[in-house]
Amino acid sequence: MTDAVLLARGLLGAADVGGGPTIEQVNVVQSLLHGYLGNDVDVASLDPADPIELAAGVEPDQCKRVVDLLVVVEYCRHPGTNAQADRIEAYATALGVDEPFLVVARDALVATQEQVMADWNRFREPVSFEPGTRHADDDELATRLRALGDCPAGSLGRAFFDFYARWNLPFPVSSDGGGGLVAHDFSHVLAGYDPDAPGEIALQAMLTSATGFEHHFSGLVASLSLYESGKYDALGITPKTGALDRPGAGDELARGLRRGAQCTCDFSAIDHLARADEQLDAVRADCGILARSA
Repeated sequence: MTDAVLLARGLLGAADVGGGPTIEQVNVVQSLLHGYLGNDVDVASLDPADPIELAAGVEPDQCKRVVDLLVVVEYCRHPGTNAQADRIEAYATALGVDEPFLVVARDALVATQEQVMADWNRFREPVSFEPGTRHADDDELATRLRALGDCPAGSLGRAFFDFYARWNLPFPVSSDGGGGLVAHDFSHVLAGYDPDAPGEIALQAMLTSATGFEHHFSGLVASLSLYESGKYDALGITPKTGALDRPGAGDELARGLRRGAQCTCDFSAIDHLARADEQLDAVRADCGILARSA
């Protein structure tokens, strides 16, 4: 495992442009060091590590994870600059990682929303549909989702139904790719995150970590583009900026990564509807999902 302090020093070094890391970048690195990597060192006491020093200390199987964390820190620079994107890409080169979403991150810093969307769509993972919903028509899907209100108290299905009621959300429809949104919202229920900016970022971070940084990074980049740089178009949601600068948001991101590392499966890809009558806590335990407070 890559040394936590060295990784934090590398993240600081990657943000060391234009007068140094921003306050938000420093705070996010501190959150990652403490909440994800489990080290209480004060990042203010650390010297930045350059690309060569960082790369020399990173285990080969950890290089992609490190580059993806660098991208997270990249998004936290406001206003974005080409110098910041160049710096991150220098670290990725030293680590030998060809991460396509570096293009999207650069777009998010210095280009338009249209360019962000075009490049994100080039590289994104296919939508993961809830099993059994891909070919369902609108009436069939709506009937199945309404029926979740009859699931036993404390069950996964009833928790999903209550999630929609609590947030006053309309049930997805098949014609709008609802099967993908169903799987996403079941993931919210299992992870316990609200559908707000910090919660969306933390959920995608958790899913990325749960799959060893092999899947879901496109979802994390989408959330960062929507809520951190304000350059993403999805479901009529109003783009926002600086979400990780909100109190506690960086810590939530870090804990999401840590919780994901404890998971035993990609909990977004299980057959949620088939397990709707099972107790929520039992499904969480089966997936290795720790409580948010753990």
